[in-house]
Amino acid sequence: MSSKHLGESVHDLLDGRLRGDKAYAAMAHLGECEECASRFHELKEGRDALTSSEAGIDMRFAQKLLDRERIAEIAAGEASLGHKPRRPVRRAPVIAAATLVVIAVVLVGVAWQVGAPGEVTLAFAAPRASGAAPVAYANTQQMRSGDMLQSWIHPDFSTSGVIPVEATVVQRTDGGMVLVATILAGPYGKQVTVVQQHGYLSQNATAQMPRADVKNAEVYVVENEGYSPMVVWQTGDVVVAMSCECSLTTLESVAEEFPSASDPGFADRVAHGFSTLASAVHP
Repeated sequence: MSSKHLGESVHDLLDGRLRGDKAYAAMAHLGECEECASRFHELKEGRDALTSSEAGIDMRFAQKLLDRERIAEIAAGEASLGHKPRRPVRRAPVIAAATLVVIAVVLVGVAWQVGAPGEVTLAFAAPRASGAAPVAYANTQQMRSGDMLQSWIHPDFSTSGVIPVEATVVQRTDGGMVLVATILAGPYGKQVTVVQQHGYLSQNATAQMPRADVKNAEVYVVENEGYSPMVVWQTGDVVVAMSCECSLTTLESVAEEFPSASDPGFADRVAHGFSTLASAVHP
């Protein structure tokens, strides 16, 4: 030890980390080496000054923190407490749930678009001319019960002066369903033909049409020279066309017997869209 300086070992000696022969050799070296002895005493005086200062700094705690052996003991003690390591966050279920939500939103959006009624032109008023095939029929009594007419617009046959005769649901070649009904109206029992289709009446079709005198609806008069008068209007998501060999006044009075309807709600439109999609997949 006398052949070289203590170097960093002077800190170990000052901290009391040297034991046995190493501590004895270091102390012997201090007695022989003036440079190492001077450094040892400077460090000791500095430490004593901090320990005894008015600020009350207790270096014993700092010494314990700097003591590598003490730190190792603390670490060993913490390991023996049996703390379980933190489990990593499982992101797969979260990602799967988020993916399902996105898919559901997309499907609902598609169903909403598919469930939207299409545009209806005046050609729907002559369904039999387009090769439509009948798919359902109702006689007078069945029309009064209203079972087949639930999704269509019709007067209250029990309170109005309109008398039901028969109704047929036909399917057009493009797949659209059309209701063709016959009713009797007016004091002389004029036969009136009512044609209905779900959708929205084309604005171009009514742009130049005159308005009929009907209080509860925007009813338009279809002017066909040489033909029976016809009126057409939109109520909810149903377009109604009505014609007869009678006066326009008679048609206007019959149109007032039809109630106003509201557009289908969100759930109904989405349900109709899913039904349409299902029919397309499994016709």
